[in-house]
Amino acid sequence: MTSPLLEVGQPVLVAPAPDEAPWRMVVDLVQDGHITLAAHDDERLPTEWSELSEVQLTCLGRFSVYLIHVPVVRSGATRLVISAPDDETAVRRRAYARVLSHVPASCAVLDAATNSWDAFEAEVRDLGGGGCSVLADLIPPAGTIVAISFAFDQGVPLVVLGRVLPREALPTIGKPLTRIEFVLIREMDRDRIMRFVLLSLARHPSVTRPPE
Repeated sequence: MTSPLLEVGQPVLVAPAPDEAPWRMVVDLVQDGHITLAAHDDERLPTEWSELSEVQLTCLGRFSVYLIHVPVVRSGATRLVISAPDDETAVRRRAYARVLSHVPASCAVLDAATNSWDAFEAEVRDLGGGGCSVLADLIPPAGTIVAISFAFDQGVPLVVLGRVLPREALPTIGKPLTRIEFVLIREMDRDRIMRFVLLSLARHPSVTRPPE
């Protein structure tokens, strides 16, 4: 899989291993096949990181979450220099990220027969720039149009329209899991969603662990 492009100013999460707590960092310099990462607010990195030979990098694309294993070139108090990912780099891509934090969201499904909206309660379990998965008592059929209003940061609520995807036989906790593809969303709102996903992953490192 082709690695995503890492650019100066891009926020990332860095962890010494998939099951360890990540650090928020930002791409500070890209030069000569190396990428310099700076700790968020110039926090001091753990002293044991000076011995690291590789790290797991979590970054966001427009629609996906990428998990990348890269070698460490050198480590400093607040900076980490890694080898730039290439075509040989191990990369995992996920359309959605598992979100363990509560996501304030209101949902409504369109009744095409009456041209009216019916609200329903749903819990967002997975979220990405291209869609989400929700747990709900209501089971909208595939192709149904759903409106979702998110209110998870200090800005005004953002509203997207989505289409229910065909159902998969997935294990859930007593409720069906409904996958929704965003079909109408502003790009600035997609960016807000992805920023929320990144912060959620930083708070809950276990969700970045690749599946077995």
